[in-house]
Amino acid sequence: MPKLKRLVLFTSILAAFALAFSAGGCWDRREINELAFLSCAAFDLEGGNRVLTSEFIRPSAAGGGERGGGETLPQRQALIVSNRNKTFLAIGREKALGLPRRAYLAHTAAVLVGEEMARYGIKEVLDFVDRNPEIRRTTLILLTRVPAREVLVRAQSGLEKTLGREITGLHKWVQVSGYGYIPNINDIFFDLSGDAGTTVLPVLELSPQPFPPILGPATATGGGSPAGRAGEPETLMTARLNGAGLFYHDKLVAWLDQEQTRGWAWVRNKVKSAMLALPCQENSLVSVNIISSQAETAIDMQGGRPQGKIKVKVEGDLLEEQCYQDFTKEEAVKSLESRMAAQITSEISSALNQAKMAGTDVFGFGGALHRRYPEVWRQLEGRWNEEFKKLPVTISVEAKLRRTGMTGRPWQPGAR
Repeated sequence: MPKLKRLVLFTSILAAFALAFSAGGCWDRREINELAFLSCAAFDLEGGNRVLTSEFIRPSAAGGGERGGGETLPQRQALIVSNRNKTFLAIGREKALGLPRRAYLAHTAAVLVGEEMARYGIKEVLDFVDRNPEIRRTTLILLTRVPAREVLVRAQSGLEKTLGREITGLHKWVQVSGYGYIPNINDIFFDLSGDAGTTVLPVLELSPQPFPPILGPATATGGGSPAGRAGEPETLMTARLNGAGLFYHDKLVAWLDQEQTRGWAWVRNKVKSAMLALPCQENSLVSVNIISSQAETAIDMQGGRPQGKIKVKVEGDLLEEQCYQDFTKEEAVKSLESRMAAQITSEISSALNQAKMAGTDVFGFGGALHRRYPEVWRQLEGRWNEEFKKLPVTISVEAKLRRTGMTGRPWQPGAR
C-alpha cells in the first residue's frame, strides 16, 4: 500500500508539472513588428509641466531624401514624439494615444536633461528611469544648456541614423580627446550617494557643420555638352560635447568650460588620451599626445585643518612640431616636460577654482577625508560644501616625454 501511495503521488506531481508547462502558452509574447524601440529621450521642465520627448527608431525608413544626381542628405531614421503633462508617467501613457506600437524602452541608449529641469533637480528623472523595469542603469545621461527637446529634435548626423546611436559612438571615442566623458545612470547614483553628494554631467550641444554640395542635374552648354551644376552647400546641426555641469545633490549649480572639464578629468582619472598644444619658438607650437595619465587625491591635517593634495603623473609622445627645436638634447626635453606640467596644472587649478566657487566637491576630497580621518569628517560632514570652498589644495604634476615619433631632429631647409 505505501508503494501504491508513492506511485500515485509521483504521478500527480508529474501531471502537475506537465499541466503547468502546457498552460504557459504565448500569452505574454511581444512581436517585434508591434514594438516601437526607444533610442533616446529628453526630459524638460516648462512652467509647472514636465515635457518628455522621445526618439523612436523607424526600421522601415529609407535613410534619406533623394536629391539631384541621386545623392542623399543625411536623415535620421527616427520618429519624434513629444508630450507634456504633470508627471512623466502620465506622459508615457499619453503617448499611446498617437503611437501605433507598444513603446519598448530596453534599448534606450541615452537620456538628455534640459537646463531648467537640471536646476530644478534631476531626482524626478533618476526616479522615473530607475523604477522602470525596462530601462537599464547603463543608459547614458547628458545635460543641455537649452531645452533638451531642442537638441533631440534638431540634431542631425551623416554617419548614424539616430541620436541615441550617435551618443553611443561619442561615449566610445570621446575620451581619446581628454575633453569628454559620458557617465551612465549608475555612475550618477554612485556619485550622488557619496560623501560629498556631487556629480558632473557633460553638456551636449548642436554644432553647425558643412555638408558637401549636391551635384545638380546635367545641363547643355555651348555645343550641347553636358555639365554638372553644384548646388549650395548644406549645413548639418550635429551633436558634440562642450563642457559640463556641476551638480550639488541633484541640482545644477555651475558650469565648466571645455578646458575646465579636462582639468576635472585629469584628477578623476577620466583621461585615457589627450593632446597638449604647447608654445615653442617664434609663436609656434608643438603637439604632445598623452598616452598615460594617473592621478591621486589625498587629504592631510595641518594645524588642525584639512589640506588637499593632488598628484598627477602623465607620459606623452611628441607628434608634431612647428618650430626647429632639437629634442635629441636633454635640455629641450626637460623644457617641454616643464611646459606639459604647467598646462595640466593650469587646467586643474581653473576647474578647482570653479568647483570651489560653487561649493561642489567633485574631486573626491570629502571621501578621502572620510576614509583617513573619520572623526574629523563627522564634524565637518554637515557643512562640507562650505569647508570645501576654503580648502587649501596643492597640485603636483610630473610629466615625462617618452618618444619623439620617428625622428628627434626636425627637418630644416637646406639640411642634409
